[in-house]
Parts: sequence; C-alpha cells; structure tokens
Amino acid sequence: MKTFNFRMITVIALTFGFVEISNAQKQSTGLYLTYNDYLNHKLSYTADKTNPNGNKLLIHEFIGMNKVTVISNGKKTMIPKSGLFGYHDSNGNDYRFYENKAFQVIDTTAFYIYSYDKLIQQGKGPKPTRVYYFSKKTDDKILPLTSENIAKAFPKNAKFRYMVEVAAKTNLKLDAYDNEANEYKIKELYAESLK
Repeated sequence: MKTFNFRMITVIALTFGFVEISNAQKQSTGLYLTYNDYLNHKLSYTADKTNPNGNKLLIHEFIGMNKVTVISNGKKTMIPKSGLFGYHDSNGNDYRFYENKAFQVIDTTAFYIYSYDKLIQQGKGPKPTRVYYFSKKTDDKILPLTSENIAKAFPKNAKFRYMVEVAAKTNLKLDAYDNEANEYKIKELYAESLK
C-alpha cells in the first residue's frame, strides 16, 4: 500500500510538474523580487483571491525548471528564478531560490537555515527526506548543514567551529531542534560561542 501511494504521488508530481499557488488560498501568496522585498514582506505578482480568473503563480519545483510562470489576466509571463529572491506561500512559509530550487527559509537568526525536501534512496525505493542547509549571509551560497561547511563558513570563530566539531563527534545532529529553547541546536552553539 505504501509503495502504491508513493508511486501515485510520484506520478502525479511528474505529470503536473509544478506547484500551483491558486487564488483559492487564504493567505497572500506571491513573489519576492529582491532580498529587501523579502525583509519588508513586499510581494509582487500576488494571487488574486477575489477574481476566479486572477493571477496564478506556477513555481515548477518538481521538474526543476529555471523559471516561474505568472498568469495574469490570461497572459502568461515567464520569469527566471535567478532574477528573483523567492516566494511566499499560502501556508505562511518563505522560500529562497538558489540554483533553480526553492529552499524553505526556516531560521534567520545570525545566519540562515533552510530546508529542502528531496527524494533519497532508502531500502526498496526513494523516500521524501528533509535535508537542512545554511548560508552565512543572504546572498551567499546555500550549503549542506555539515560541520565541514560550518568550519569553512566561520573561519574566524574558532570556538564555534570546535563546538560544532565536538557536537558532530557526539552524534548531535546539527539540524536538531530544541523545543524548550525554541531554536535549533546549531543556533544555541553559535550564541554560546559569542560569549
């Protein structure tokens, strides 16, 4: 049954090949043209909830297309993802485009943490798995959240590098979330390294 459901989801995703942000959703959805737009939550090409023939955004995430499709007043416009910061979805999540992929922005304190769901081979077949990434600054490369990449990104913060190295050796996952402190463990280590 699980194999059938996974195959069916895969077929649907490949058949349609895009994420549609429709006008029937409750929250504002739209594109962030720039980082400043993201900071000020200024959306462009927002979906029009009041008009059934209003704007629609097609992100094309499943097929890895390098453009976003905007349909406005029946007219289709293609915008390169490389010219956009990202988008805001109807669930209140923000995404940053990087190398034609939409990485969900999940934490912005001190440095950015992102997540990306991708299929990873496990057992009899691939399964959707959430993978964590980071960037030191907004316009930096998005890198996998590993102790090696942290060491390269923070060469002047030896204390932080050593704390991350020790955490990795003790099997503390860098993407672990501390529900009591309401933050990611990696952010706790960073804050501690500044003391």
